[in-house]
Amino acid sequence: MVTRLAERALPAWAPPWTGRAVLAAAAVAAIVAAAVTAGTILGANGPADEAAPDDTYAAAPGCDTVPADTVESAVPGAALEASEQGALPAANGATCVWTSVDSADNAPRVLHVDFTANFTDESEEVSGAEIAAAQVEQLRADASGGSVPALGGSALVREAVPGDGTAEVAFVRGNLVVRVLYGGDADTGGEALSFDEAREGAVSVAEELAADL
Repeated sequence: MVTRLAERALPAWAPPWTGRAVLAAAAVAAIVAAAVTAGTILGANGPADEAAPDDTYAAAPGCDTVPADTVESAVPGAALEASEQGALPAANGATCVWTSVDSADNAPRVLHVDFTANFTDESEEVSGAEIAAAQVEQLRADASGGSVPALGGSALVREAVPGDGTAEVAFVRGNLVVRVLYGGDADTGGEALSFDEAREGAVSVAEELAADL
């Protein structure tokens, strides 16, 4: 992981040592990006405060939706560092961050899963599913990691932080956008995962998660 990640502003929950700072910064970058994206696409007649009858998800799934064995497989020795859920503009969102930076016997890694349940606008002219699809489409210009057919035609993979061995998968289920970020070190020696390794890990988590949604 490159040093510029460590220079980003860190969340309050990040303890003051370099390993966690670097990993937490990558997760925070994705969390902020997801929050901004969630608020940029609204129906012409304004946001809705709650889900419409045709919106599959009335609220974002919680962190317990991500199977514990899936987390442990991707991030051995993982601890849940952040778990938040609440209202977003015309949506309900949840974000979950696991890291293994406190595990002396395992490589420091981070797994961040973000859920956004988008609501049909008040006029019912723009559905929650259409908003969700548009949010993922906004990410396509940076989709250097290609597609993931098993997750649907709109699913994509991109470098979460270009050049730093972190990968992000984004896919849609009805009105729900799911984003999975994965990265960190390949071993305890401090060498970062390659993008291909991070991509494989992110896709694996996304596919297992999709099977449970």
